[in-house]
Formats: sequence, structure tokens, C-alpha cells
Amino acid sequence: MSDTAYARARKLALREYGARMQKGQSPFLPVLAEIDESLNALARVPLGLIQIPLNKVAGTASKGRTNAFAANFMPLLDPGSEFSCKWDLLYDSVVADGLRQPVTALEYMGRYYLIEGNKRVSVMKYLDAVAIEADVTRAVPARTDDPENIAYFEFIDFYADTGVNYLWFSRPGSCQRLYALTGKTPGVRWTSEERTDFEAAYMRFRAEYKAREAAQKGGSLPATTGDAFLIYLEATGYEDAPRKYNQQIRGELKALWSEFEKTARPESVALVMKPDELKRGATLMNSLFGPSKVKAGFLYARQPDESGWTYWHDLGRIELESALGDKVATEVRVCEDPALYEDEIERLIADGAGIVFTTSPVMLSAAMKASVKYPDAKILNCSLLASWHRVRSYYLRIYESKFLIGMIAGALSENDRIGYVGDYPIFGVTASINAFALGARMVNPRAKVVLSWSTRENFDPQNPFIDPSVEIISGRDVGAPSYNDVEYGLYTVKEGRKNSIAMPLFDWGRLYESLVRSVLNGHWKDDGGEAAKAVNYWWGLSSNALDIVTTERLDPGLQRLVDMVKELIREGVFWPFEGLIFDQAGNERCGSEGRLSPADVIRMDWLVDNVVGGFPDTEELKPEARALVELQGIKEIGVPDAGSFSWRADEF
Repeated sequence: MSDTAYARARKLALREYGARMQKGQSPFLPVLAEIDESLNALARVPLGLIQIPLNKVAGTASKGRTNAFAANFMPLLDPGSEFSCKWDLLYDSVVADGLRQPVTALEYMGRYYLIEGNKRVSVMKYLDAVAIEADVTRAVPARTDDPENIAYFEFIDFYADTGVNYLWFSRPGSCQRLYALTGKTPGVRWTSEERTDFEAAYMRFRAEYKAREAAQKGGSLPATTGDAFLIYLEATGYEDAPRKYNQQIRGELKALWSEFEKTARPESVALVMKPDELKRGATLMNSLFGPSKVKAGFLYARQPDESGWTYWHDLGRIELESALGDKVATEVRVCEDPALYEDEIERLIADGAGIVFTTSPVMLSAAMKASVKYPDAKILNCSLLASWHRVRSYYLRIYESKFLIGMIAGALSENDRIGYVGDYPIFGVTASINAFALGARMVNPRAKVVLSWSTRENFDPQNPFIDPSVEIISGRDVGAPSYNDVEYGLYTVKEGRKNSIAMPLFDWGRLYESLVRSVLNGHWKDDGGEAAKAVNYWWGLSSNALDIVTTERLDPGLQRLVDMVKELIREGVFWPFEGLIFDQAGNERCGSEGRLSPADVIRMDWLVDNVVGGFPDTEELKPEARALVELQGIKEIGVPDAGSFSWRADEF
């Protein structure tokens, strides 16, 4: 047999055929009519004559002569056959003059199935062509709740704006994230320049990402190219992406590879819920090679005397210095401009910070970008939903203290109406609202919690509720020294007088001390457990990083009850979210014998049935609140996947 192009292509076909047979898979081209038996009944939308990516050409629309090709579109029939002669003639013509006639295809779920032109696609794939001209009609599938189906219909709208058909996302919400990352608006057509820039960024990324597949000697890539591209843009930004050189992208991919690997794991986020978990896996050898001193950098969004949130973090920094003495030095940078967060993180690293704490969720993107530039840096972000392997996150289980304060509010309420002032309508805050409401109902079955939002436009902190019957209020959590008000924590309003009752206490210093000690002891790499997992330190009452303080005017019997429940929560005997729980729509969220998992708590996007009110839209919020809400808002992002979380606390 002569070594013709057909013979070489047939060898590729036989190799694919054998590999698929060994795996018990069909060795021939997929047939769309067999994939969706309702194909003939589906609505059709003409897309016209367009360039389609050859790697998205998956099979044929009908059975026809599918047995003439292996699943990779390479020819199977014997050399010397009429088929092989036509294939060789087509090959010679394409090499000499290019392909002149378009193929005809159906687009279904982001892939293309040929109606006519199998040999042309076979030859072009053999020649490693990137795209082929095709007259395309979209076959629109029925809508279902399947995530891939939801992602596809999002892609249809994205395609209408962009004309981009060469990338595919496997998860719903990805197109919306891409709009945000590229600074584009859904429903607005991209200009030719915008399309060219995007294609340049994606194709350079794809080339380097696929090169890693070849380097892995047969190993598969951890994420689809589209999903990996989205992770890449979130970590490095889009503004400079169209002009990056391949070498720069190659270096960034190396730094980000653990992020791609993480997406392939069913439980990609490890929730470290108790301080003693930091020591698991530690060895004496680790301790011998830990540094003798660590410099810890802190990035604040506002001055401590202007922000209660920053104030409590700064108290934690001071406590860290007190606990570790000359083993630690700290440096603080205050930056009110989000555009400069990344620069400030890099300055802290350049100044010798061995660990950097970024104290607001809105700093996460900057923290991630800095971690790509400085792969050895230890950077953490104070947020609940962070899921990066390179940037660890830390937060407190604030809802535990809210449950206790809710108990107090329920017991003190004389008319069963209690006010609750939420701050940001984001994931995590919902758990605090619900825990408060459940705590109130535990001691007062008639308790109703009326919801207001401090970040809403025209919010009046002096009079957060129009209804005068709301006389007991859970206000904002923390204040700063410069604030003289009592509208923090739980307080009563009677006859124009306000009296503080209880408030949560945040001891970030406990976290900071433990995390810096893990660096000093050489345990940092062991703390997170398995490789390529994101690590989220999420501590509660059991760690003493969280507590509540009450005033002397609280009834001793009620104080005793609250203290008893607090100890039960500390010991893991009592869990605020267990037993029968219904949401506002009457849906059962937890059975009478069940308890919600930590992942369920993190993912809460619903309110319990004794809460009055709902989540505001982003447009209703103050401008300064919108950045965080767009990042982690209940209405802005999809519910995190419960399967991505794991936890290692025995009581859960």
C-alpha cells in the first residue's frame, strides 16, 4: 500500500477505531438523529454562511455513510476503493487551490452535524485546518433543567451579540461572567474590532492550553478550553489579554494550573471549620524548616476609625502582634481605590510580606492577579465564596452569633415584630438573617422578622423602619470608634430612646495568629489538605473567634438560656439549621429529622417563612455597595455548586 495521504489518514482512523472499541464506545461518527430522536420536530433557525470551527464538527445529521469514517472523521474504507480515490482527488484539489465549496450543517447544542460534506471535513481535519465555511441551520432543542441545556440557551444570546462560535462553556452563568470580565453589555452587538481582539486573546490562550495537553503525554486536560479560559480571565484580567505574547500566557498558565485541576475535582473547596484542623498533616520536619520570623501585610479599604469592619480587622492585627511578639512584624496599607488594590498587594510583597491578608471580598480579583505574578506569595482574602487554590479565603460563621441574638430578640419582643437591618444582599448574609429568624422563633413561635437594608438608597440609620411597632431591632454588626450611635447589634427603641441589648464580637486575631503560626511552623502546605483544592477557613463559636456580648439589663434567666445554647453550638451538639424549615414560598428546605450541611448554609439564596421582606435589586443600592453585590449578590450570580464543597469538622 503506497504512503498516500489517504493511507496516512486511514491509519489515524484505525487507531481511533481500535481505541474506542476497547472502551466500549461506538467507533463511528455520532449521528444527531440518534442523539435526539425528536430532531425532525425541532424548530430551525437559519444562521447563514459562516465559518465554523472544525473541532466543533462532531458528526453527521443522519446515518448515511457514517461507517465510512471513524469518530475522528478520518476515512475507514479500503485504499483503492472508489471512496478512497475521491478522497485523494479532493485532498489534491484542496492542497492546490483550497476548498471552494462550503459544507451544509445543523448546529445543535453548540456542535455541528453535517448534512452534506463529510469528505471535505475529513480532508480539512487531516490538514489540521482550524475552520471551514458552512451553510448552517440551528436545530433548537427543548428547554430543560439540565445545566448543559441552560448553558446552551445562554450561549445562543451570547452568539447573537458576538458571532463567537468557537468556545463553549459547560456551566450556566458563564456567558454572564464573560460579559462582566470583558466589560461588555448583554444585548449590545460587538464591533468587528472587539471580535478581533477577543479572538486573538482566546486563540493564543487555546494554543498554549492545548500545548499542555501534548506535554502531558496522553493525559487529558483538567477543564474544557472555554471553562479554563474563563478561569484565566478571572485570574489575570481581560484588558491586556488580546496583546499578550504566547510566552507570557505560558507562564501564567503554569502558575494557574492548580486552578484548572481544581475544577476537575468533585469537592474542590475544603472548608476548614476548626482551628485544630490547621495542624493535620503537620510533621516535625516541617517545623524545622519554618522561618524564624514572618512579616504579615494587611490591606484595608478604609481607615480603621472610619469603618467598623476595618476596625475589627485592625484589632485582630494588633492581637497578632501581641501574641507572637518578635516572631511577627505587620505592615498596613489603606487603599480606597479598587483600581489600586493589586498595586498595593504587590508593594506589600515587595516589602517582604511573607503572608498578605486582603480584608474585603472586593479585593479578591486583585489578590488573584497578584498571586499569578508572584507564585510563591501566600495571599488570603476575607470572603466566603472564594474558590481559588492560589488565594485562600477566611471568614467567620457569623450566623451562629445571629442565632443567639435572635433568641434574645424573640424573647424581648412584646408584639412579635422584630426589625433586622441587613447590609449587602449577598451569599452568607442570608444565613445570618435566617439564623436570626429561627433563633427568634425558637423562643417565640409568633415572631416575625421585618427586613430592611442599610445599603439601599435613602436608608435612614436613625429610623430604619417606617412601622412604629418595630421596637426591637438588629442593626448593623460593627461600628468604628468614631461612631457614637447605638444602632449596632441588637437594640430597643421605646419612646424615642434607644438602648443596646447585645451585639456580635469578631476576634479576627485568633484566625490571624493561627494562620501566621502555620507559616512559622512550616505547616502552610499541609493546612489545606489535598492538593489542588481551594481552602476556606470558616470558623465559628467553637474557635473563640466569634462570640456575643450582652448588657446587664438582660434578664438573668434569658442570659442563662442563651449561654446554654451557645455552649451546645460550641460543642457541635446543637446546629442552628436543623429540623423542619420552610422558606417564604412554603417550600420545605429541611426535613424534621434533617440538618442543613455547611455547603447548604453557604449557598442559601432563600429566606425562612417568618421573615417579612426580600432582596433588593442592584439598581436600588447605593453606588458604593454595588461592586460587592455584583461579585457575590444573591440575584447576580448563580447558586454555588454544593458538590464543590468538602469539610473536615467531625461534628458535621
